Amino acid sequence: HMPLEWAPTPQSPCRKLFSDKVIAQHLAALAAKQQTDGGWPLSWETLSEGVTVEWRGIRTLETLRTLKAYGMI
Repeated sequence: HMPLEWAPTPQSPCRKLFSDKVIAQHLAALAAKQQTDGGWPLSWETLSEGVTVEWRGIRTLETLRTLKAYGMI
C-alpha cells in the first residue's frame, strides 16, 4: 500500500505517519498518472473490458476525492 491509500485525506488517522514531503511526492505522482481521457489507470489486471471500465470510474472518483482533500484541485 502507498501512503495515500492509508491517508486519503489530511484528517485520516494514519496521516501523521507520513511526512509532508512524502505526501507531497505521492500527490504529485498521483496527479501525473491522469490519462488523456481524464481517468486514472488501475494497478491490477482485470478479467474483462467491462470490469476495467467500472473500476476505472471508481478509481478516478477516489483519486479526485484525495486530490481535492489535499487542495490539489
